[in-house]
Amino acid sequence: MLNKILLPSVIILLLLKIVALNFTTFNLFGDEAQYWLWSKNIDFGYFSKPPFLSWIIRVYTEILGSSFVSLKLLPSLVYLLIAWSIYNLLINAGLNKKNSLAGCLIFLFIPAVSFSSFIISTDLFLLLFWTLSLNQLIKINIEQGLKNFMLLGIFLGLAFLSKYAAVYFVICLIVLILLDQRFRKVFLDNLSGFSLTFLSMFIIIVPNIIWNFNNDWITLQHTSDNANFANIEIDFIRGLEFLFIQVLMLGPFIVLGGLFGSNKWDNIQKIFLIFSIPIILIVLAEAIIVRANANWTAPALVSLFALLYIRINNSFLKIANFIFNFTVCFILFIMIGMSYPSKIFDRISGINDYVLKIYSNSSNGGIKNIVVSDRLLFSSFNFELRDRDINFYMPHKEGDEITNHFKIVSPLSKNINENFTLIGSPSDINYLENEYNLLKINSPDQKFTKRKLDVYEVVFE
Repeated sequence: MLNKILLPSVIILLLLKIVALNFTTFNLFGDEAQYWLWSKNIDFGYFSKPPFLSWIIRVYTEILGSSFVSLKLLPSLVYLLIAWSIYNLLINAGLNKKNSLAGCLIFLFIPAVSFSSFIISTDLFLLLFWTLSLNQLIKINIEQGLKNFMLLGIFLGLAFLSKYAAVYFVICLIVLILLDQRFRKVFLDNLSGFSLTFLSMFIIIVPNIIWNFNNDWITLQHTSDNANFANIEIDFIRGLEFLFIQVLMLGPFIVLGGLFGSNKWDNIQKIFLIFSIPIILIVLAEAIIVRANANWTAPALVSLFALLYIRINNSFLKIANFIFNFTVCFILFIMIGMSYPSKIFDRISGINDYVLKIYSNSSNGGIKNIVVSDRLLFSSFNFELRDRDINFYMPHKEGDEITNHFKIVSPLSKNINENFTLIGSPSDINYLENEYNLLKINSPDQKFTKRKLDVYEVVFE
């Protein structure tokens, strides 16, 4: 019975999402606007992320435009590709076509997918290429053809170009070689094949490596800063909260059913386990020691979902899992469509009104230059005012530390002598050489950010 309602339910939720997007007053989150802005300047790398998502956004927007609704549909389209990849993964894991189809559709209902299908993020293509890579690894476990080794390298390379967290795949592969005697024999007997894998991967990622080299490895610097181990504060409660969120993101019933499933453990299930647990343990340690975002385990959830789905054999838990996950997704899209005033939506609420009010004040004075000191707000201004003829700049004194990509591509010159609107602090522009006057103006409401920024008119003498 469950199989018969899965596909209609997916279609219902997709239509509900489209309706919600057309009615909501929510805006793009700053990171989403940043990826869109990056796509206007195609490169082999960016300050904090590899380039693949921005490449895709550029192609996508050239065809379907840059409207809010169009951009927000991109994640759903990618998740359909991920679901297709999971279908093939389950087929190669030994399930029949009927169960594999049900599995890939059930994946589209898990809360992690429901939430992230509303977010344009680098996780999208990481998950796609992670699933394709895992699929190739399972094929190699069965048949060691050169094609499989090459495709594994290609998919791994594309995963790295999507998000550097693809390094987890290499870590898990090493753990698999160390712990699984059967796969270790496959590895040792096919060193030339795996050499081809890593050669293919290297060829794909080498342009990004060169970009990082030419930009003083600023991405590594950002990653190091993001780890923030200078502020260690051990908190086991934070670790328990992290684990609870992971269970919730998969769906508590599929976790319960998978953990206590009576299916016998086989080699494929061990591979899925090894390609999930090490990642969860690493991020759990980060959560306890410093902090960790829930999405940092995204690729592990794909592998873990496949494992739990194979192991669950309780019909009641399957139905309960569907009802719970469908309800979460349905409520989420209803809340989005209603622009429900919840704290979880604060970061995407009111951005457009804020930008337009500042633009209206600036345009009355004939100012066509806007300087923003915050990278997320800088991105949002560029997106919301994308159809206006405005120059955007980021304060940056030559020689100071580069903390975001816009200080590289849109720095405010010390020699500027054209009036502009400043969103930030007067200290942000104290390096300017020409004399100017500051006039503080009323700042609109900024509930979308905890960092309240003042607004000034900067007029040169």
